[in-house]
Amino acid sequence: MRDPKSLISFVVFVSMFASAVAAQQHTPEQVATAKEEIWALEQSIYASRGEGNFQPYIDGASPNFIAPFPSGGWEPGKDGLRRTGAGIKGNSREKLDMNFKAFTLHGDTAVIYYLNHRTVRPEGEAVDEWYEVIHVWVRDGAGWRILASMPRQAVGYSP
Repeated sequence: MRDPKSLISFVVFVSMFASAVAAQQHTPEQVATAKEEIWALEQSIYASRGEGNFQPYIDGASPNFIAPFPSGGWEPGKDGLRRTGAGIKGNSREKLDMNFKAFTLHGDTAVIYYLNHRTVRPEGEAVDEWYEVIHVWVRDGAGWRILASMPRQAVGYSP
């Protein structure tokens, strides 16, 4: 599923199916509240990241967090996030425009899908890059935590 349109179609299908299931468990108000809370957390993570501060992402991640990293490997836990954060600490000029696409909620698990349009890389280079991001969030006693992240560059994407 390397084609961005295929991934988008798949995510929309999964979101619609999961939303139908979730609708049986949550009121529309509960879903809207969870979406607003998580979207606000996502936006604060990227705003801080643009300032060279990765700590909100690290703090917001579950101890069981997993994600692919630019090195190509998968790393459980927060070590990969800490390394990434150390690499940009206090030195990021990244500029991103976040574009919400889909959200679903089931029990205490939520999936959010959005596109990021990056126009400036952390080191200051001007670019025109699009990234698809899917985050899986879980709600625990401490609030919402990112359990898994699946970002990828949307090569050839244009709105």
